[in-house]
Amino acid sequence: MQSDTTEYEIYVDGTFRSNLVGYGVVILKSGHFHAALFGIAKTDAEHRQIGGEITAVAEALRWCQKHQVKAVTIYYDYEGLEAWVTGRFETGQPLTQRYAEFVRSSGVRITWHKVTSHTGVKWNEKADQLASQAIALRRESTTEPVPSAQDSLLSEAERVARAFADFLGTQSIQAEFVGTFNGTYARVAALSGFFDLYNTPKKRLSPYIHKVNHENKARLQTAWQAFRQQSQS
Repeated sequence: MQSDTTEYEIYVDGTFRSNLVGYGVVILKSGHFHAALFGIAKTDAEHRQIGGEITAVAEALRWCQKHQVKAVTIYYDYEGLEAWVTGRFETGQPLTQRYAEFVRSSGVRITWHKVTSHTGVKWNEKADQLASQAIALRRESTTEPVPSAQDSLLSEAERVARAFADFLGTQSIQAEFVGTFNGTYARVAALSGFFDLYNTPKKRLSPYIHKVNHENKARLQTAWQAFRQQSQS
């Protein structure tokens, strides 16, 4: 494994379920979510999840070629992905031979980094979820950037919180959008306190008002209800 760092980091994974092979890829740019790829791997079912792992790397490199990305760090949990390319493992089957040849000739410089599967590594778990999602949806291929569910929810929270801050201004309540936090909520400062808007799968656009007195809390609650009614009308 090389020790240099790259702007793009890619997490890959594969899975086998219902006699189908799925692959998932998460692409980060400068440490932030950038794109995701997932689909059904066109390999024989006998290769099981290994076919998905190999396809994930191949699709990631095709994405790099398309977007003229010359160097990446690839995080993987199946040892053969690196070992077949470096020659540490023999490529004893046509699938692994084609894989190794494609990676070596891809024109993309790879820094390999092994992670342990199912140990809570955030983006490795996301790649695994995408591979499973591909099978659940019977999705042949998705190779255009798609937002992560978490990022989409946070973007929605930010959009609504900004709009609510503007609405408060029309109600003669001075308010300011502060930012997003912990990947789960957006904050508005108002009436010397905070209006935090949570948006998660279990808490959709759920406000939490704190550090204000009872009267001001009631004002913010009333304003939020009016804002939501206006937004939905």
